[in-house]
Amino acid sequence: MLDVVTVLTYNAVINLAVLVVATIAWARNPQQKDIAFWALAAWFMVVGTICSSLTEHVPYNIMAYIGGVLYVARTGLIRLGFKEFFGQPYRHWQAFNIAIVVCIGMALAEGLEDPTPIRVSLVYLGSAINLALGAQDLWRGKPGETLPSGRLAAAVYALYALASLVIAPLPIVYPIQFEGNTPISEWLTYSSMLLLVFNLLAFLMAMVLKLERSGEVQRQLAERDHLTGLVNRRMFLHQATRLATQPGTAIAVLDLDHFKRINDTYGHKGGDDALMQFAERATRLLPPDALFGRLGGEEFGICLPRQDSVSARSILDAVRLAVSTEDIRSDHHRFRLTLSCGVVVTEAPARSLDAWMALADTGLYEAKAQGRNRVVLQEQALPKDERLTAHLEAPVVDELSNDARLSA
Repeated sequence: MLDVVTVLTYNAVINLAVLVVATIAWARNPQQKDIAFWALAAWFMVVGTICSSLTEHVPYNIMAYIGGVLYVARTGLIRLGFKEFFGQPYRHWQAFNIAIVVCIGMALAEGLEDPTPIRVSLVYLGSAINLALGAQDLWRGKPGETLPSGRLAAAVYALYALASLVIAPLPIVYPIQFEGNTPISEWLTYSSMLLLVFNLLAFLMAMVLKLERSGEVQRQLAERDHLTGLVNRRMFLHQATRLATQPGTAIAVLDLDHFKRINDTYGHKGGDDALMQFAERATRLLPPDALFGRLGGEEFGICLPRQDSVSARSILDAVRLAVSTEDIRSDHHRFRLTLSCGVVVTEAPARSLDAWMALADTGLYEAKAQGRNRVVLQEQALPKDERLTAHLEAPVVDELSNDARLSA
């Protein structure tokens, strides 16, 4: 049967291992504040444990205050680590506000005949509050981001908070007895083991989320255009291949008019700002199921599932109008932007994505020839020899599909 001393020894060893791992991670990534918060939390845990073992050399009350405040502040630092990780607003003092309240409560308990049970209970209660707030932050996460283990981590922290809350009244109901400086308590033995497991899980979940975020970033780099955040050419063609086989999908190719003139007049930053603001405005107006990607330079592709020619043209005209009537802002410059667009709606018999995009590209050239700033619906099929010389004729092997050979 385990005794308290053995359990506390296990706690010390595991907490020291966590401290070493967290400190190494901090040293290797000093610019990442979330890791810094978690490393500080590990240090607070170890230092608090050391303080609790110095009661023979320093008055017990002093060690009780220091150890208790550090223990509660540790959970506050863990919470701030998640706020930093998810980009949620915070203030540094939030790591210590609950700990300060606990410290005040411990001081008020000095008027009791035996303040120790209240002090211990307040430490557990303060930790439970911080952990519950951390679970809430985990559940909220970062808007637009879904990490596979995010909700699992929130559940782990919620259970950690619940365990601390359940343990909080035990020191009052069943006061800890001491033989010399050794605590004697059956509930303390089992609760310490339980909290040790949760403490280890808490740090492991932080590491898992960091790894998942890193994997998500790598995926975004492979699939997204770094400037606009839209899917890149490769991913657009991959996803559009499937949509092109479905009748009633509008496929549009559009180009920003006189874009070289914008770069020449306002510099490359002006051009980048124009691309980003165009992508943001168009995304806002497109249906949720639309596929919107940057094909290269100032050329973009759009797929609109389940649309007929009237509705597709209406959507694209709304985008064109919004873009042409809102200023592009780049530093102190203000200028307007227009686009030309060719669109085709898929129908039976099925054709390849190459053929549909060649038709849309022909519509784009007609829009340019008619004076730009317009959407042209292309309904006539191209002869085979014309499709071979269209703008999108160069074959591209889609790396994500062994079967798809698409034209750029």
